[in-house]
Amino acid sequence: MKEDSVVTIYGHRGASAELPENTLPAFALVRELGAFGIELDVHLSRDGVPVVIHDESVDRTTDGTGNVAELDLADLLQLDAGNGATIPTLGEVLDLVGDAMHVDIEVKAAAAADAVLVEIGNRPNLRFAISSFDHDVLRHVRTRSDEIELWPLIDGVSIGAIATAKEIGAPRFAAKHQMLNEEIIAAARANGLEIWAWTVNDPDRAEELVAWGATGICTDDPRAMLTRFGNRSE
Repeated sequence: MKEDSVVTIYGHRGASAELPENTLPAFALVRELGAFGIELDVHLSRDGVPVVIHDESVDRTTDGTGNVAELDLADLLQLDAGNGATIPTLGEVLDLVGDAMHVDIEVKAAAAADAVLVEIGNRPNLRFAISSFDHDVLRHVRTRSDEIELWPLIDGVSIGAIATAKEIGAPRFAAKHQMLNEEIIAAARANGLEIWAWTVNDPDRAEELVAWGATGICTDDPRAMLTRFGNRSE
């Protein structure tokens, strides 16, 4: 690894290797560990509240069943998301974070985008970016603000992905690490785009990516990554 390499470590769905994913305890642990940021996922409840959960349904991560979009917040709060934790609202997570960490807010459901913008607007000191695999969501956000940082989520860097990033003024990609190599990262950087790699759980692989020029590592195990890299920030 180059001596002048700088990498930011993000907890993927919180410290999800140690605690239930996308729960307040998992995010609190990332803050306690001193990582630069967290990544989280947002869906919209039936009554219009942005909630932090990865899947469209609650089946995998809670003791309940059904689609998030078909359940009111009151219903969702009755579910156990692991170790007695509930599915948090986006507002609860952002209040926990304050200005202590950067937040990658991944919009999973396009219908949640405007509600996410409302929560962000209520917190002027929040440090954040909005990411999505649905690049139309990012285009929509751009129509609402010229200043919000947008990260296109991609499986691999392509000519089309680079064009999209330039169209919406994105400074970086959030890319699947298995699809990255030295040449691909160099190509992105030659186009003025940084690489933030997900989901990297092997410190040796993370070190390889950083040596090639990746500037962000998203991991289920921020404790292990911080042991390797230390607490570095932008």
